[in-house]
Amino acid sequence: MSYPDLGEKLSLSLSAVVNARRQMTEDTSFWSRTRNFFGKKELPSLIGTSLTTLRNQGFLPQDFIEYEIPWANMLIYPTDALIDFGFKYDHMLTMGLQPDHFKHYEWRHYKKLKIDADKMIQTCMTIHDLNALDLTPQQLHQLKWTWGKMVAIGGTKDNIKLSSSDRNLYFEQQSTQAAQKIGSFVF
Repeated sequence: MSYPDLGEKLSLSLSAVVNARRQMTEDTSFWSRTRNFFGKKELPSLIGTSLTTLRNQGFLPQDFIEYEIPWANMLIYPTDALIDFGFKYDHMLTMGLQPDHFKHYEWRHYKKLKIDADKMIQTCMTIHDLNALDLTPQQLHQLKWTWGKMVAIGGTKDNIKLSSSDRNLYFEQQSTQAAQKIGSFVF
């Protein structure tokens, strides 16, 4: 007598239940509203639990926002795990992402989350915060940092960690080229 293999089927059924729970429509019945009102808030006490466990229980990034969990509390998890869980940059910003939290990111995280200079500035970043990230001039250029944006967050030629050749090559090149084009206009 052979027994059925429930391992794969069980995983599929659990995945289906989790996906169905995520796609459920809002239940506006009286019972659901009172149950949520009197129910205990579980998510804050579950911080530190595996994100896989939280996903299997049906939690979404929006639940962390709803429970007003600060992004600083989420730093106990690896950044890759948070991204795989479903956190987007907007979620992080809503949860209180601070400029020093970028120190936890590797270059691939900037690309995966589609972070650029404008998004970084939304965290009230200063030039000192930007310098602390130790990004190369090439990376700053890829993140669409311009000399004007660096000056806007408090940068000067003295406090921006760039060599003069890098500054000319990556950040002042456009204005120099524009001046050259204007000066070489022929009637």
